[in-house]
Amino acid sequence: MKISQQIKQQREQRHWSQADLAKRLNISRESISKWESDTALPSFTNVIKLGELFDLSLDDLIKGDDKLIHNFESHEPEPLSRLSKFVLSVTGLSIVGYLIGLALHMSASNLRDWLELPFIITLIWLLCTINWTQMNRILSKKTLIIGGLCLTFLLIPSITQSIHDMISGMWAGIMQSEKDGYLGVILLFKSIFFK
Repeated sequence: MKISQQIKQQREQRHWSQADLAKRLNISRESISKWESDTALPSFTNVIKLGELFDLSLDDLIKGDDKLIHNFESHEPEPLSRLSKFVLSVTGLSIVGYLIGLALHMSASNLRDWLELPFIITLIWLLCTINWTQMNRILSKKTLIIGGLCLTFLLIPSITQSIHDMISGMWAGIMQSEKDGYLGVILLFKSIFFK
């Protein structure tokens, strides 16, 4: 049996619409429609997911579909995936940045201070460019929670230091004002923030 027929049969046995199956696989309904109409073939990853979802072995799922088997056999993997290229690029840029810091005799804390503002700007830029609808379909809830925790742990030191520096600067300005005779402002500020 062709995989197109197998998918449709298994989906209908469970009384699922194409949209229901698509949601379970985190793909579009159109992809399911193309698979069932035999105009496109699922990727190997999606075949594995279908097997798990329908509780079928891969053999049972693809047996008899010579077109799909030939597609898997003839499909040559990319030398490097986009994710691999991204990780290698980030690692390379990080090493270059480290070497520049060494050449300029910068300490780690000075380098971190210099990079804090560009980091915040690029993070905001990244968050504005993400297609959140597509991201919700791609990432599982568990992945989002773990990613959120990592980002939180990464940002806590920067935010803490920024708030500390802001309060210290305000306090230094107030102390200077006190010396200049603005004692009323000092007392008001102390009563609001340092009870």
